[in-house]
Amino acid sequence: MKAELEQLIALQKNDTSIRRLQAELDAIPERRAEIEKEFDQRAFEIKAIETQRDAARDARLQLESGMAEQRARAEKAERDLMSSTNAKAYEAAIREADAARKHISELETKMLEQMESFEQAEKTLGEREPEVARLRAEYDEKLVAFGEQTERQTEELAARRAERERLTAHLPPAMKSLYNRISTRIRDGVAVAEARKSSCSACFMSLRPEVMTKIRRGEEIITCDNCSRILYYIPAEQAQMTTP
Repeated sequence: MKAELEQLIALQKNDTSIRRLQAELDAIPERRAEIEKEFDQRAFEIKAIETQRDAARDARLQLESGMAEQRARAEKAERDLMSSTNAKAYEAAIREADAARKHISELETKMLEQMESFEQAEKTLGEREPEVARLRAEYDEKLVAFGEQTERQTEELAARRAERERLTAHLPPAMKSLYNRISTRIRDGVAVAEARKSSCSACFMSLRPEVMTKIRRGEEIITCDNCSRILYYIPAEQAQMTTP
């Protein structure tokens, strides 16, 4: 097989790995989102309890603010009652004080309900703490493994790109131009394909016997009449040796 053809085959395999690695790295946000989605689904009930607890806490804080306003209102009514100089002002102060005290009583009842809801949620979360810890540990473990995998892929991609520079540097300009022209034009970027069972393994077009003979010899660059890819042939015994 011509040395240039062997170089083209090596370059094609290397470029295929580069595209695969780049696609996997481009999919990092989606892959991480899948990990987070899985965790959210498994921790749905726990998150619902946490939401209930937080809502109860926020509601209690709002009620406490309302309670402070009503107490200030009641204190003012008491002062107005003490300083009233006629029956009309006296009755108005009494009504205002009664309304404030009634509102305070209603707020106290609601605050008690929210406190009970908060405490119940806290109790449930405490009981399920081992489950939460296990889920969190599994989630963190997956993120660590994901990060390590991403780092390995990034390093491998850099190595593959360096290897590409080395391979293309040793290709004759005409071969490099032919390869780049084909790989750019074809959607999957595969410019070099194996001729297998008298067909192009990329487009599956049958090859004429005389063309297949030339490909087997490997003495010149032969392209597919249908897809224009550069074709090569691996003898059956060699293919068996390279098959895992």
